[in-house]
Amino acid sequence: MTDASLQRLRDDVDLAGEVIAPSWPLSSVIAVNPLSGFEDLEFDEALRQAETLFGARGVLTPGDYRAALASGRIDQGALDAALERHPGHHVSDLLSGNADTPPQRTALTISERHDRQHATQLRRTIDIELSDWCAQWATQDTPGDLWTMWRAEHPEATASLPTEVDAALLASLERLYVPPDAQRDYLTRHLAALPGWSAHLRWRQQHDGGDVLIGFLAAAVSTEAHLVNGAAWYRDDGPTADRPAAADDPHPLIWQEAYERTIHDRLLRVIDDAPAPTARPPAAAQVVCCIDVRSEGLRRNLEPVGAYETFGYAGFFGLAAQVVPVSGRGGTDQCPVLLSPSATITEHGPDGALRTAAALDDAWHAAKHHPIAPLALAEGSGWAAGPIAALRTLAPATVARLADALPHRRNSAVPSTFDRSDIEPDAQAAVVAAILRLGIGAAPAPLVVLCGHDAHIDNNPMESALACGACGGHGGGANARVVAAMANDPEVRDRLAQLGHSIPDTTWFLAAEHDTLTDHVEILDAHLVPDSHRHAVAALAADLDRAGDAAARDRAATLPGRPRSVRAVRRRARDWAEPVAELGLAGNMAFVIGPRRLTAHADLGRRVFLHSYDATTDPDGAVLGGILTAPLIVAQWINAQYHFSTTDPETFGSGSKAVHNVLGDIGVLSAAGGDLRRGLPLQSVRAGSRLLHEPVRLLAVVEGAAEHIDAAMETSATLGRLVTNGWIHLIARPGPGSAWQRRTRQGWTPHEPIPEAGAWPQTA
Repeated sequence: MTDASLQRLRDDVDLAGEVIAPSWPLSSVIAVNPLSGFEDLEFDEALRQAETLFGARGVLTPGDYRAALASGRIDQGALDAALERHPGHHVSDLLSGNADTPPQRTALTISERHDRQHATQLRRTIDIELSDWCAQWATQDTPGDLWTMWRAEHPEATASLPTEVDAALLASLERLYVPPDAQRDYLTRHLAALPGWSAHLRWRQQHDGGDVLIGFLAAAVSTEAHLVNGAAWYRDDGPTADRPAAADDPHPLIWQEAYERTIHDRLLRVIDDAPAPTARPPAAAQVVCCIDVRSEGLRRNLEPVGAYETFGYAGFFGLAAQVVPVSGRGGTDQCPVLLSPSATITEHGPDGALRTAAALDDAWHAAKHHPIAPLALAEGSGWAAGPIAALRTLAPATVARLADALPHRRNSAVPSTFDRSDIEPDAQAAVVAAILRLGIGAAPAPLVVLCGHDAHIDNNPMESALACGACGGHGGGANARVVAAMANDPEVRDRLAQLGHSIPDTTWFLAAEHDTLTDHVEILDAHLVPDSHRHAVAALAADLDRAGDAAARDRAATLPGRPRSVRAVRRRARDWAEPVAELGLAGNMAFVIGPRRLTAHADLGRRVFLHSYDATTDPDGAVLGGILTAPLIVAQWINAQYHFSTTDPETFGSGSKAVHNVLGDIGVLSAAGGDLRRGLPLQSVRAGSRLLHEPVRLLAVVEGAAEHIDAAMETSATLGRLVTNGWIHLIARPGPGSAWQRRTRQGWTPHEPIPEAGAWPQTA
């Protein structure tokens, strides 16, 4: 056992871990592509390898596709076009086809192979022991070294092993006769056997450092070696000759191409049908919403109500900062996980009672995720909690109104300010300038509204998954308030003027927050609005209420149970017995980068990310590059998480909410134990046989220069992989009236639309 062999082992552990996408804790759930470790492969090949490793399905079943064809969700023309690209296959093959072949994990550990050959349950024993141990270790306030603690409690399996974790793992691999050139592959198999815990531990290692993953693998492999005890050993194996992998059947992939082409081409026809722009009166307000697909419904319903322009921008509004709230509780990183906070901003409020109320609210919310806190709260306040629980069951709307009346819940009345001294005025001006370049700077309206979003729900441990992904799984209200304060600061405006961005004295920046569960928009910091703008703000608030009502009515038709009124839609958020309060980003299928005129005429059914972009003001492509290499990539994570949680709700998703148990802030388990669940719950993507999300890869539609897109792909290896390997379909044109071009591995090729058939699918 040499230093070189130990270093090689550590390198193999790191590489094996890359196959498992990290899983964030419940307080900041971030969408991830569960197959992000396969993005260096073409999409089709990634599905094949994922089936081998996880035993998971990456596309729908043949029966699902046939039903989609029969219902018109797949155009016959799209299916014919897909078949042309796969010579030797015919429609009759797809319509009759073979019986569905369930996916099966074939990259086995030694214990799994032993179980199959001898009808034992060695792997189950390992999984139960490791899962229970990980749950105990991860929920400690200050977990120690994982391997050291494991050794202390499992002397029977580790007594003969070296104390150092790398040496112990290598000794266990040698005991199982795993050759050095197979170490990485074999360690990957062990991680894939418990993908939920592996995903959390990978995040823990990235976040806290230490020997977390190698400690987990040392525990797993040493236990396996102890149980097998020479009765089995390593051998290279894969799909058996008599049972090839299900993903080797090309028919589902042909169906998938036709499915995606149908939906994508219908959206492109909607964009092509956009009417020529007409002169409009000056805007009374310009509203900047997050690019989140749920914002599309609010924007679409607000624009006809009055003289309003809306824009799409990542909901952290360019503010990469940690924000410490007025309660004094630990700060939150209010930016995409692709970025690191560059400053700390602290909220201050003079009202001691306000701070106390906010701190109490934080404590109640924290109790959802701490394994001990709920018991302590029940012991100390059960006399009050019991009647409140009964009232929440019988009259959730009434309890919600009472809770919202608490001082710390009324954001518009909070007389707090943010200390921005950690950000230089020039940097603040740069944040505001990026927003002005969306198209606002040419003629700022009297009101410019920065509208973040959040999701206030009473009974969902994954609540942060419904919040703003651009804000790290938190609400965007704080970002909107801070950036609005920057834009209203005279010193910042002076710096902007020096950069060529003059904001009229008659323009006031206003913060707001859109609750996506109720479609109510709350004006924030209303007490700061000058007298000259109060009437305009009151009119805007009334119009936002009307738009929110209309948006809620739109959503009613898509929700399970199809509630019949706005009140019934909003009641779901506060009903702790409701498993599907909202659909989140279900249905997402495209990301449009361009001016609002491309889509303003259409009802996109809350299925499209909308990012404002004007190519005429971006001569070097820097702005477009920033959009393609950050927001688009985050949108692809979201799209992939919904995709795979739909195609395999048990392996890639978290199964049914009905059996979920919360494990501190770590995650959820199904029933009492087992592997940590990852991905979206079944109820978020399916309602019985009905798909709430259609699993199609993300279509990126860009009105901008092809050479600027190519430059961004050269700059970002991640973007380049996603596009050239087919994880994202990217189509672009330089301007209106130009032909669409598709970016492929070979370069740009003309996009030939399928014959027109069917209408734009607004809902899944």
